[in-house]
Amino acid sequence: MTSTSIVDRAVVGASAPVAPTTAASATVLSAERIHAALERVTHPERINPVLTSLGILSWVAVAFTGLVPNHADLPLRDGEILNRTESLWTALTLGVAALAALVWAASALPGRLGAWAHARTARGSAWLLGAGVWFLFWVLSTAKSLLLKPPYFVAPQEILGGILDETTLLLESLGNSLLLLGIGFLVGLVTGLLTGVTIGWYQAANYWVNPILIFIGPVPSLAWVPIVFVLAPTAYSGAVFMIALSVWFPVSVLTRAGVLSVPKAYFDVAQTAGARAWFLVLRVSLPAALPSIFTGLFMALGASFASLVVAESFGVNSGLGWYLNWKKSWGDFNGLYGGIIVLILVCGVTLTLLFRVRSWVLRWEKELVRW
Repeated sequence: MTSTSIVDRAVVGASAPVAPTTAASATVLSAERIHAALERVTHPERINPVLTSLGILSWVAVAFTGLVPNHADLPLRDGEILNRTESLWTALTLGVAALAALVWAASALPGRLGAWAHARTARGSAWLLGAGVWFLFWVLSTAKSLLLKPPYFVAPQEILGGILDETTLLLESLGNSLLLLGIGFLVGLVTGLLTGVTIGWYQAANYWVNPILIFIGPVPSLAWVPIVFVLAPTAYSGAVFMIALSVWFPVSVLTRAGVLSVPKAYFDVAQTAGARAWFLVLRVSLPAALPSIFTGLFMALGASFASLVVAESFGVNSGLGWYLNWKKSWGDFNGLYGGIIVLILVCGVTLTLLFRVRSWVLRWEKELVRW
Protein backbone atom coordinates (compact mmCIF):
# COMPACT_ATOMS: atom_id res chain seq x y z
CA MET A 1 0.00 0.00 0.00
CA THR A 2 1.44 3.34 -1.04
CA SER A 3 1.93 6.26 1.24
CA THR A 4 -0.47 8.30 -0.89
CA SER A 5 -3.32 5.88 -0.32
CA ILE A 6 -2.62 5.85 3.40
CA VAL A 7 -2.75 9.64 3.49
CA ASP A 8 -5.97 9.64 1.43
CA ARG A 9 -7.61 7.21 3.83
CA ALA A 10 -6.53 9.28 6.78
CA VAL A 11 -8.00 12.38 5.19
CA VAL A 12 -11.25 10.61 4.34
CA GLY A 13 -11.49 9.21 7.87
CA ALA A 14 -10.87 12.62 9.35
CA SER A 15 -13.44 14.29 7.15
CA ALA A 16 -16.13 11.60 7.64
CA PRO A 17 -18.86 12.65 10.06
CA VAL A 18 -18.65 11.11 13.52
CA ALA A 19 -21.83 9.44 14.72
CA PRO A 20 -23.27 11.34 17.64
CA THR A 21 -23.23 9.78 21.09
CA THR A 22 -26.99 9.91 21.33
CA ALA A 23 -27.35 7.74 18.23
CA ALA A 24 -24.98 5.15 19.66
CA SER A 25 -26.84 5.18 22.95
CA ALA A 26 -30.15 4.75 21.15
CA THR A 27 -28.72 1.78 19.24
CA VAL A 28 -27.59 0.16 22.48
CA LEU A 29 -30.99 0.74 24.08
CA SER A 30 -32.76 -0.74 21.03
CA ALA A 31 -30.53 -3.81 21.20
CA GLU A 32 -31.27 -4.21 24.91
CA ARG A 33 -35.02 -3.98 24.31
CA ILE A 34 -34.89 -6.54 21.52
CA HIS A 35 -32.87 -8.87 23.75
CA ALA A 36 -35.34 -8.39 26.63
CA ALA A 37 -38.31 -9.09 24.32
CA LEU A 38 -36.68 -12.26 22.99
CA GLU A 39 -35.86 -13.33 26.54
CA ARG A 40 -39.52 -12.94 27.55
CA VAL A 41 -40.61 -15.06 24.59
CA THR A 42 -38.02 -17.80 24.99
CA HIS A 43 -38.07 -17.86 28.81
CA PRO A 44 -41.53 -16.77 29.98
CA GLU A 45 -42.48 -16.62 33.64
CA ARG A 46 -43.16 -20.07 34.94
CA ILE A 47 -45.79 -21.13 37.43
CA ASN A 48 -44.44 -22.64 40.62
CA PRO A 49 -46.96 -25.43 41.32
CA VAL A 50 -45.80 -25.89 44.92
CA LEU A 51 -46.10 -22.19 45.72
CA THR A 52 -49.48 -21.89 44.02
CA SER A 53 -50.83 -25.00 45.77
CA LEU A 54 -49.66 -23.74 49.16
CA GLY A 55 -51.30 -20.39 48.47
CA ILE A 56 -54.65 -22.03 47.70
CA LEU A 57 -54.39 -24.32 50.73
CA SER A 58 -53.60 -21.37 53.00
CA TRP A 59 -56.91 -19.75 52.09
CA VAL A 60 -58.73 -23.04 52.63
CA ALA A 61 -57.12 -23.16 56.08
CA VAL A 62 -58.36 -19.63 56.78
CA ALA A 63 -61.87 -20.71 55.83
CA PHE A 64 -61.77 -23.63 58.25
CA THR A 65 -60.68 -21.51 61.21
CA GLY A 66 -64.40 -21.23 61.91
CA LEU A 67 -64.22 -24.77 63.26
CA VAL A 68 -61.77 -23.63 65.94
CA PRO A 69 -63.65 -22.46 69.08
CA ASN A 70 -63.28 -18.88 70.20
CA HIS A 71 -61.34 -18.07 73.34
CA ALA A 72 -63.32 -18.36 76.56
CA ASP A 73 -62.43 -14.81 77.65
CA LEU A 74 -63.60 -13.23 74.39
CA PRO A 75 -66.08 -10.40 75.13
CA LEU A 76 -69.72 -11.30 74.54
CA ARG A 77 -70.25 -8.55 71.95
CA ASP A 78 -67.26 -9.74 69.91
CA GLY A 79 -68.51 -13.32 70.09
CA GLU A 80 -71.92 -12.29 68.75
CA ILE A 81 -70.35 -10.45 65.81
CA LEU A 82 -68.13 -13.45 65.03
CA ASN A 83 -71.10 -15.85 65.06
CA ARG A 84 -73.05 -13.52 62.78
CA THR A 85 -70.31 -13.11 60.19
CA GLU A 86 -68.60 -16.52 60.33
CA SER A 87 -70.55 -18.06 57.44
CA LEU A 88 -69.96 -15.06 55.19
CA TRP A 89 -66.26 -15.05 56.08
CA THR A 90 -66.00 -18.75 55.25
CA ALA A 91 -67.70 -18.19 51.89
CA LEU A 92 -65.40 -15.26 51.03
CA THR A 93 -62.19 -17.09 51.88
CA LEU A 94 -63.26 -20.25 50.04
CA GLY A 95 -64.18 -18.02 47.11
CA VAL A 96 -60.63 -16.62 47.03
CA ALA A 97 -59.21 -20.15 47.00
CA ALA A 98 -61.64 -21.26 44.28
CA LEU A 99 -60.88 -18.20 42.14
CA ALA A 100 -57.14 -18.80 42.42
CA ALA A 101 -57.59 -22.44 41.43
CA LEU A 102 -59.79 -21.44 38.48
CA VAL A 103 -57.21 -18.93 37.20
CA TRP A 104 -54.51 -21.56 37.56
CA ALA A 105 -56.55 -24.04 35.55
CA ALA A 106 -57.23 -21.38 32.88
CA SER A 107 -53.49 -20.87 32.43
CA ALA A 108 -53.40 -24.08 30.38
CA LEU A 109 -55.81 -22.64 27.78
CA PRO A 110 -54.48 -21.28 24.48
CA GLY A 111 -54.86 -17.67 23.37
CA ARG A 112 -55.05 -14.44 25.32
CA LEU A 113 -57.07 -15.85 28.18
CA GLY A 114 -54.51 -18.55 28.84
CA ALA A 115 -51.62 -16.07 28.61
CA TRP A 116 -53.37 -13.68 31.00
CA ALA A 117 -54.12 -16.46 33.50
CA HIS A 118 -50.56 -17.79 33.23
CA ALA A 119 -49.05 -14.38 33.95
CA ARG A 120 -51.40 -13.71 36.86
CA THR A 121 -50.74 -17.09 38.44
CA ALA A 122 -46.98 -16.86 38.00
CA ARG A 123 -46.76 -13.36 39.45
CA GLY A 124 -49.42 -13.62 42.14
CA SER A 125 -48.63 -16.97 43.79
CA ALA A 126 -46.31 -15.45 46.38
CA TRP A 127 -48.87 -12.75 47.24
CA LEU A 128 -51.61 -15.39 47.45
CA LEU A 129 -49.58 -17.43 49.95
CA GLY A 130 -48.42 -14.40 51.91
CA ALA A 131 -51.95 -13.02 52.28
CA GLY A 132 -53.32 -16.42 53.28
CA VAL A 133 -50.66 -16.91 55.97
CA TRP A 134 -51.27 -13.37 57.25
CA PHE A 135 -55.04 -13.83 57.58
CA LEU A 136 -54.51 -17.23 59.20
CA PHE A 137 -52.23 -15.65 61.80
CA TRP A 138 -54.64 -12.73 62.24
CA VAL A 139 -57.63 -14.94 63.02
CA LEU A 140 -55.75 -17.33 65.30
CA SER A 141 -53.99 -14.56 67.24
CA THR A 142 -57.15 -12.56 67.99
CA ALA A 143 -60.47 -14.35 68.44
CA LYS A 144 -59.11 -17.87 68.82
CA SER A 145 -56.26 -17.32 71.29
CA LEU A 146 -56.44 -13.64 72.40
CA LEU A 147 -52.71 -13.36 71.83
CA LEU A 148 -53.62 -9.89 70.58
CA LYS A 149 -56.20 -8.66 73.04
CA PRO A 150 -59.37 -6.63 72.33
CA PRO A 151 -60.58 -3.96 71.96
CA TYR A 152 -57.55 -2.59 70.11
CA PHE A 153 -57.00 -5.83 68.16
CA VAL A 154 -60.02 -7.46 66.55
CA ALA A 155 -60.52 -10.38 64.17
CA PRO A 156 -61.12 -9.70 60.46
CA GLN A 157 -64.64 -11.12 60.83
CA GLU A 158 -65.43 -8.35 63.31
CA ILE A 159 -64.19 -5.70 60.88
CA LEU A 160 -66.38 -7.28 58.20
CA GLY A 161 -69.31 -7.05 60.59
CA GLY A 162 -68.57 -3.39 61.29
CA ILE A 163 -68.55 -2.66 57.54
CA LEU A 164 -71.86 -4.50 57.04
CA ASP A 165 -73.51 -2.70 59.98
CA GLU A 166 -72.48 0.73 58.67
CA THR A 167 -72.75 0.13 54.92
CA THR A 168 -75.15 3.00 54.26
CA LEU A 169 -73.21 5.51 56.34
CA LEU A 170 -69.90 4.34 54.85
CA LEU A 171 -71.17 4.75 51.30
CA GLU A 172 -72.53 8.20 52.09
CA SER A 173 -69.23 9.21 53.71
CA LEU A 174 -67.31 7.80 50.75
CA GLY A 175 -69.40 9.80 48.29
CA ASN A 176 -68.92 13.03 50.26
CA SER A 177 -65.16 12.43 50.48
CA LEU A 178 -64.81 11.72 46.77
CA LEU A 179 -66.76 14.87 45.91
CA LEU A 180 -64.66 17.03 48.23
CA LEU A 181 -61.44 15.41 47.01
CA GLY A 182 -62.42 15.86 43.37
CA ILE A 183 -63.21 19.56 43.77
CA GLY A 184 -60.05 20.30 45.75
CA PHE A 185 -57.83 18.23 43.46
CA LEU A 186 -59.22 19.91 40.34
CA VAL A 187 -58.73 23.40 41.78
CA GLY A 188 -55.20 22.57 42.88
CA LEU A 189 -54.38 20.96 39.53
CA VAL A 190 -55.55 23.93 37.46
CA THR A 191 -53.84 26.52 39.68
CA GLY A 192 -50.70 24.39 39.84
CA LEU A 193 -50.48 24.06 36.07
CA LEU A 194 -51.04 27.78 35.57
CA THR A 195 -48.44 28.65 38.22
CA GLY A 196 -45.87 26.16 36.93
CA VAL A 197 -46.21 27.20 33.30
CA THR A 198 -46.13 30.90 34.19
CA ILE A 199 -43.00 30.79 36.34
CA GLY A 200 -41.34 28.37 33.96
CA TRP A 201 -42.04 30.51 30.89
CA TYR A 202 -41.64 34.07 32.20
CA GLN A 203 -38.46 35.01 33.98
CA ALA A 204 -40.04 37.90 35.88
CA ALA A 205 -42.79 35.64 37.25
CA ASN A 206 -40.18 33.07 38.27
CA TYR A 207 -38.25 35.80 40.12
CA TRP A 208 -41.25 36.85 42.24
CA VAL A 209 -43.30 33.65 42.62
CA ASN A 210 -40.70 30.91 42.97
CA PRO A 211 -39.40 32.08 46.40
CA ILE A 212 -42.96 32.20 47.71
CA LEU A 213 -43.57 28.72 46.32
CA ILE A 214 -40.46 27.36 48.01
CA PHE A 215 -41.28 28.77 51.45
CA ILE A 216 -45.07 28.32 51.60
CA GLY A 217 -45.53 25.11 49.60
CA PRO A 218 -43.81 22.61 51.94
CA VAL A 219 -45.81 23.74 55.01
CA PRO A 220 -48.02 20.77 56.08
CA SER A 221 -51.75 21.20 55.63
CA LEU A 222 -52.32 20.56 59.34
CA ALA A 223 -50.49 23.80 60.13
CA TRP A 224 -53.06 25.80 58.13
CA VAL A 225 -56.09 24.47 60.05
CA PRO A 226 -56.35 27.28 62.66
CA ILE A 227 -56.06 29.96 59.97
CA VAL A 228 -58.13 28.38 57.21
CA PHE A 229 -61.20 27.55 59.26
CA VAL A 230 -61.24 31.05 60.77
CA LEU A 231 -60.79 33.01 57.55
CA ALA A 232 -62.76 30.74 55.20
CA PRO A 233 -66.44 31.69 54.74
CA THR A 234 -67.53 28.08 55.26
CA ALA A 235 -65.88 24.93 56.57
CA TYR A 236 -66.38 23.25 53.21
CA SER A 237 -64.56 26.00 51.31
CA GLY A 238 -61.74 25.80 53.87
CA ALA A 239 -61.46 22.06 53.27
CA VAL A 240 -61.34 22.64 49.51
CA PHE A 241 -58.58 25.21 50.01
CA MET A 242 -56.50 22.80 52.12
CA ILE A 243 -56.75 20.02 49.55
CA ALA A 244 -56.06 22.42 46.67
CA LEU A 245 -53.02 23.81 48.49
CA SER A 246 -51.56 20.33 48.99
CA VAL A 247 -52.02 19.62 45.26
CA TRP A 248 -50.87 23.05 44.06
CA PHE A 249 -47.34 22.84 45.45
CA PRO A 250 -46.03 19.60 43.86
CA VAL A 251 -47.82 20.26 40.57
CA SER A 252 -46.39 23.79 40.37
CA VAL A 253 -42.85 22.70 41.20
CA LEU A 254 -42.78 19.75 38.79
CA THR A 255 -44.53 21.68 36.00
CA ARG A 256 -41.97 24.46 36.28
CA ALA A 257 -39.15 21.91 36.21
CA GLY A 258 -40.68 20.22 33.15
CA VAL A 259 -41.10 23.48 31.25
CA LEU A 260 -37.54 24.57 32.02
CA SER A 261 -36.14 21.19 30.91
CA VAL A 262 -37.67 21.29 27.42
CA PRO A 263 -34.80 21.29 24.87
CA LYS A 264 -34.32 24.63 23.12
CA ALA A 265 -34.21 22.84 19.78
CA TYR A 266 -37.95 22.12 20.07
CA PHE A 267 -38.71 25.83 20.22
CA ASP A 268 -36.28 26.62 17.39
CA VAL A 269 -37.96 24.11 15.08
CA ALA A 270 -41.46 25.35 15.96
CA GLN A 271 -40.50 29.01 15.50
CA THR A 272 -38.90 28.19 12.17
CA ALA A 273 -42.27 26.79 11.09
CA GLY A 274 -43.95 30.05 12.16
CA ALA A 275 -45.30 29.05 15.59
CA ARG A 276 -46.61 31.79 17.87
CA ALA A 277 -46.03 32.11 21.61
CA TRP A 278 -49.29 30.39 22.63
CA PHE A 279 -48.44 27.46 20.35
CA LEU A 280 -45.03 27.11 21.99
CA VAL A 281 -46.66 26.96 25.41
CA LEU A 282 -49.62 24.69 24.66
CA ARG A 283 -48.23 22.43 21.95
CA VAL A 284 -44.51 22.32 22.78
CA SER A 285 -43.86 23.07 26.47
CA LEU A 286 -46.81 21.27 28.06
CA PRO A 287 -46.54 18.00 26.06
CA ALA A 288 -42.78 17.86 26.66
CA ALA A 289 -43.31 18.55 30.38
CA LEU A 290 -46.01 15.87 30.83
CA PRO A 291 -43.67 13.28 32.45
CA SER A 292 -42.73 15.81 35.14
CA ILE A 293 -46.35 16.89 35.54
CA PHE A 294 -47.47 13.31 36.18
CA THR A 295 -44.73 12.93 38.76
CA GLY A 296 -46.19 15.95 40.52
CA LEU A 297 -49.68 14.44 40.28
CA PHE A 298 -48.55 11.25 42.01
CA MET A 299 -47.00 13.28 44.80
CA ALA A 300 -50.10 15.46 45.02
CA LEU A 301 -52.46 12.48 45.28
CA GLY A 302 -50.97 11.26 48.54
CA ALA A 303 -50.85 14.76 49.99
CA SER A 304 -54.47 15.39 48.98
CA PHE A 305 -55.70 12.29 50.83
CA ALA A 306 -53.84 13.41 53.96
CA SER A 307 -55.39 16.88 53.69
CA LEU A 308 -58.81 15.33 53.08
CA VAL A 309 -58.72 13.33 56.31
CA VAL A 310 -57.44 16.32 58.28
CA ALA A 311 -60.05 18.69 56.84
CA GLU A 312 -62.94 16.30 57.47
CA SER A 313 -61.74 15.57 61.00
CA PHE A 314 -61.62 19.23 62.01
CA GLY A 315 -64.19 21.15 60.04
CA VAL A 316 -66.44 19.09 57.75
CA ASN A 317 -69.08 16.92 59.40
CA SER A 318 -69.13 14.30 56.64
CA GLY A 319 -66.78 12.03 54.75
CA LEU A 320 -64.39 9.25 55.67
CA GLY A 321 -62.21 11.49 57.83
CA TRP A 322 -65.23 12.50 59.89
CA TYR A 323 -66.34 8.85 60.06
CA LEU A 324 -62.94 7.71 61.40
CA ASN A 325 -62.86 10.47 64.00
CA TRP A 326 -66.43 9.70 65.06
CA LYS A 327 -65.75 5.97 65.47
CA LYS A 328 -62.56 6.68 67.39
CA SER A 329 -64.39 8.96 69.82
CA TRP A 330 -66.88 6.15 70.61
CA GLY A 331 -64.19 3.49 70.88
CA ASP A 332 -65.78 1.46 68.07
CA PHE A 333 -62.64 -0.16 66.69
CA ASN A 334 -64.58 -2.48 64.39
CA GLY A 335 -66.05 0.48 62.53
CA LEU A 336 -62.76 2.40 62.76
CA TYR A 337 -60.77 -0.37 61.09
CA GLY A 338 -63.54 -0.83 58.54
CA GLY A 339 -63.33 2.85 57.58
CA ILE A 340 -59.55 2.60 57.31
CA ILE A 341 -59.88 -0.38 54.96
CA VAL A 342 -62.33 1.54 52.77
CA LEU A 343 -59.92 4.49 52.69
CA ILE A 344 -57.04 2.17 51.73
CA LEU A 345 -59.09 0.68 48.89
CA VAL A 346 -60.03 4.13 47.60
CA CYS A 347 -56.39 5.27 47.68
CA GLY A 348 -55.24 2.12 45.87
CA VAL A 349 -57.92 2.32 43.18
CA THR A 350 -57.30 6.04 42.61
CA LEU A 351 -53.55 5.54 42.33
CA THR A 352 -54.04 2.63 39.91
CA LEU A 353 -56.35 4.72 37.73
CA LEU A 354 -53.78 7.53 37.68
CA PHE A 355 -51.13 5.04 36.56
CA ARG A 356 -53.43 3.89 33.75
CA VAL A 357 -54.08 7.48 32.66
CA ARG A 358 -50.36 8.20 32.72
CA SER A 359 -49.60 5.11 30.62
CA TRP A 360 -52.23 6.12 28.06
CA VAL A 361 -51.25 9.79 27.84
CA LEU A 362 -47.52 9.02 27.69
CA ARG A 363 -47.83 6.03 25.37
CA TRP A 364 -45.58 7.87 22.91
CA GLU A 365 -42.67 7.40 25.32
CA LYS A 366 -43.41 3.82 26.34
CA GLU A 367 -40.52 2.11 28.12
CA LEU A 368 -38.48 5.32 28.23
CA VAL A 369 -39.56 6.04 31.80
CA ARG A 370 -39.37 3.10 34.23
CA TRP A 371 -40.95 3.67 37.64
